[in-house]
Amino acid sequence: MIFPRLLSPAADSGNKPEKFESLLARLEQIVSDMENAELPLEKLLASYEEGMRLVQACGNRLVDAEQKVEILSQAVSAETAKAAPASAATEEKPAKSENDIRLF
Repeated sequence: MIFPRLLSPAADSGNKPEKFESLLARLEQIVSDMENAELPLEKLLASYEEGMRLVQACGNRLVDAEQKVEILSQAVSAETAKAAPASAATEEKPAKSENDIRLF
């Protein structure tokens, strides 16, 4: 499976991306300001536009995180599958000890 987005656009351009938590905190502040303040229409529109950019940025970060978790899960599953036949073969042949009782 190919994942088209492993890096955020900010990381691709060489800019250090802001942390998800910072983006989310700013978005929450915008929502709070819009709900609680009497802002002029121009300010409301600018805040809405910034909020929509933040929603998209947060969504992209979540998609990136989901893809990385999927890749890691697949890698762990593949390693587990490789290790399973080897451990099964080991379990089928018990080691002989000096204390084993032989009937014949």
